[in-house]
Amino acid sequence: MESETSERVKPGRRFDSAFSFSFAIGMGLLLFIAGLVISLTLGEGAIGLIFGIPLLIAGLVLPLIMMRDMFTQNEVKGECPYCATQIKTSDATIRLRCHSCGKEVAVRDMKLLPVEEVTTS
Repeated sequence: MESETSERVKPGRRFDSAFSFSFAIGMGLLLFIAGLVISLTLGEGAIGLIFGIPLLIAGLVLPLIMMRDMFTQNEVKGECPYCATQIKTSDATIRLRCHSCGKEVAVRDMKLLPVEEVTTS
């Protein structure tokens, strides 16, 4: 008898911020080294300048272009979960203390949550 087994489908790899950072730095380094090698080996002729210098520049600029989303911050607005006072902060904040009631508020997924709710989940 043949036993039936269900295969669990593995989720695909996500392009998260750490992977995109490493990929951008790696691509920039690869382009910079290629431009440097071309400029140094074929630098006496026009081919070295035409291909080498743009590769050097692309190796420096490409990581900044690829990581431009990592340099932005979003503004989080909402009410304090304890006293309903309006709070405005950035998404880079992990925890803050409400200026009205003095209790700690957690910032997660663009929402303001009570600290007890975050520690239990």
